[in-house]
Amino acid sequence: MKALWQFIKRLWRRVLEPSLVQASVAAVVGCMFIAAAIVFSAAGENNAGAYICYALALLSLVYIGYICAYGFPKVKQRTLEVFSRNSFADRLIKNYGFRTIVLAFISIVLNGLYAIYNGALAIFFGTFSGMLFAAYYLLLCALRGAVLSCERRRAGTSDTGFEHSDSVKLYVRCGIVLVVFTFIIVAAMIRIIISEGREAPLGYLIYVSALYTFVRFGFSVYNIRKAKQFNDFGIKALRNIGFADALVSLFILQMALISVFGGVEDLHVFNAVTGAAVCGIIIFMGIYMAVTGTRELKIED
Repeated sequence: MKALWQFIKRLWRRVLEPSLVQASVAAVVGCMFIAAAIVFSAAGENNAGAYICYALALLSLVYIGYICAYGFPKVKQRTLEVFSRNSFADRLIKNYGFRTIVLAFISIVLNGLYAIYNGALAIFFGTFSGMLFAAYYLLLCALRGAVLSCERRRAGTSDTGFEHSDSVKLYVRCGIVLVVFTFIIVAAMIRIIISEGREAPLGYLIYVSALYTFVRFGFSVYNIRKAKQFNDFGIKALRNIGFADALVSLFILQMALISVFGGVEDLHVFNAVTGAAVCGIIIFMGIYMAVTGTRELKIED
């Protein structure tokens, strides 16, 4: 009896303080019960199974509400406790620089897959502007990879000769390269305008672009603000590259949406305005990187 009581106490503690996995599973299962209850209600079912489903759906709503309102700090605490048992996961959580490098590897993979997807559609449908967008993303992959390689070398051993000034110089070069790369987007935009909308991104891009854009844009805005707290110009360069990536993906998504749901006049106006805004922001960011990096080098001298 005592063992049973101890088991119930541990189970109740897990309910009140779930891990991230447990909270996710509970949310998914709860949504299934809620959906089933809606189906039973719409069908007018009043049998025992329907009532059980209604009860479970109610409990699921209460528990999901608890997790959202009160349980999130506990979910976070439990998740950190589990991750701290693994040295890699613990370092990933506590070391922002290391986390940036690891996530940059993931970004390169996602960047590459998105570029291949854009390129494959461009080749299949024969759109030169799509090939330019794919080329831009591949070049961003190469740029991110170059910065990442230098950051890994700097984070390795202290006798590599890679000093803070080298990181700042890399930051300046990244700013200049981002400005140069922007002319690829300008060329793609001009090509779309000249073709009178025939080469606008296709509707096939909408779903992939929407998912990619919302994920990339949300994380990039958060990370670019977070990177300002650190005096690591390599991390700042990676975050700024990610922000440029997110801006262009937003531009592609907008063009794909208008090509499907808008008219030709809308296409010209919105593409010109959005394209000019995106290119202007990236060029400003690149110039800002070059200027602030050069100023930092003068202070060191």
